[in-house]
Amino acid sequence: MFVRLLYSQMTVRLSEIDALRGIAVLGMIFFHAAFDMKLLGVLDFEPYGWPLIIFVRIVQFLFLGLAGISVALSSRKLGGQMKRGAWIFLCGMLVSLGTWIVFPEDFVKFGVLHFIGIAVPVVALFKGRSLAAMGAAVISFMVGEYFLGFSVETEWLFPLGLLAPGFSSLDYFPIFPWLAAPLIGLVLGEYVYGARRPVLERIPGFRLFLGSPLARVGRHSLAIYLLHQPILYFSLWGLLVLLR
Repeated sequence: MFVRLLYSQMTVRLSEIDALRGIAVLGMIFFHAAFDMKLLGVLDFEPYGWPLIIFVRIVQFLFLGLAGISVALSSRKLGGQMKRGAWIFLCGMLVSLGTWIVFPEDFVKFGVLHFIGIAVPVVALFKGRSLAAMGAAVISFMVGEYFLGFSVETEWLFPLGLLAPGFSSLDYFPIFPWLAAPLIGLVLGEYVYGARRPVLERIPGFRLFLGSPLARVGRHSLAIYLLHQPILYFSLWGLLVLLR
C-alpha cells in the first residue's frame, strides 16, 4: 500500500516518462558509485570538476524536470500533492538519519528528496499557469545565483540556499535555484503532454526503451534511490576489506 501511494501519481502512466526517469536514475547511480569510490579512497578525482559536472547537471535537471512533468500529468489536487510531498520529505529525513550515523559531520541536511518533498506541492500551485510558472522559474534561478554571494550567521537558512560558514552536506539541493527545474518541467509537461498521450515513442529507436528494464527502474525510482546508496557504499567497503 505504501509503495502504491508513492508511485500512483500520474493520471495516465506514460512508459516514456518512466524510461526517461530510469535513465536519470542509472546516471545518478553511476555518479554515486564514483563518489563512493572517492570517499573510500579507491579513486582520486574531483567529483564536481569538468567534464563530469556537465554529466551530473544533465542527470539532475532531467530528474527534477521529470518531477515537474509528473505533477503536470497528475490527477491529484493540491491536498494530494501535499501528502505526497510529505511522504517524500519523510524519506529525505530517513536519508538524513542514515547519513548522520555514518557521516556525522557531512550528513545530508537538505538533499534531493527533501527538495522534491517541498517542490511538489509548490509546483502544483502553478498548474494551468504556464506564464506564472516560467516567471517563478526565472526568479528562482536569479535568487539562487544572488544568494551565492552571501554568507549568513544563522545555520538554519540552508534550505533556501543561504549558507553559514563551514556548512557541509553530502547531498544539497536548496530551494533556490533548484525550484526552477521542476517548474520548467511542469510547463513542458502541460505543453507537450496536454493530451495525456505519448510523444517520444514516435522517435525512431526510442520505442525500444518503453518496454525495457529502464521503464521498470523509472517506476520504482524512489525505492531505488533510498536503497542504492547504502548497497553501493557498504558493498564497496566490504570488498575493500576483503581485498586488504
